[in-house]
Amino acid sequence: MSKFSILIVEDEPLIAHDLEAALNNLDYSVCGIAYNPTMALDKLAQRQADLVILDVHLGTGLADGISIGQVIQDKFHLPFIYLTSFTDRSTLDRAKETYPMAYLVKPFEEDELFRTLEIALHTFSRLNPRTSNDLLRFNAKLAEPLSAKEMEVLADLLACLTNRQIAEKHFLSVNTIGTHVKNIFAKCGVGGRMELLMAVKGS
Repeated sequence: MSKFSILIVEDEPLIAHDLEAALNNLDYSVCGIAYNPTMALDKLAQRQADLVILDVHLGTGLADGISIGQVIQDKFHLPFIYLTSFTDRSTLDRAKETYPMAYLVKPFEEDELFRTLEIALHTFSRLNPRTSNDLLRFNAKLAEPLSAKEMEVLADLLACLTNRQIAEKHFLSVNTIGTHVKNIFAKCGVGGRMELLMAVKGS
């Protein structure tokens, strides 16, 4: 199986190389490390990455990680994950506007990194680019965003799969899928599938 290629954008060399080692342990390939926005854009232009792990704070300067995230979203159409020690509301609100696939808060464990990457890559790969961007945009507008798993279930609901079909697809129980569906409806402020479809289309 070919390895997924990850670009690391992190201004602290020690953290960047620790992350590279963790990714290698998890059988991912690291196509490069960028320590500042200029390096990040140069690496992105080479179009070797399948996913970007992007630190929100990239030292001093006009461009931070969130600015790079916006460029990735607008120009490169790659999935990316924010790596951050910032969890304040204003930072999260800015980050949400760029539609990341996930957030990883420092410090993190290797198994948490693995789960986050697998869910992000799986979710991005099973949605076509337009649908993916539309759903990410819709999710960013919610007061309480959907989790990565809820985003997968949302895509299945929009594809008109039954709860049982979704459960079989994800190797989960029907009750578990039912709980996900209830949470999705609650977060989206809808009472059923048709309302959900209209909400997504109208976003």
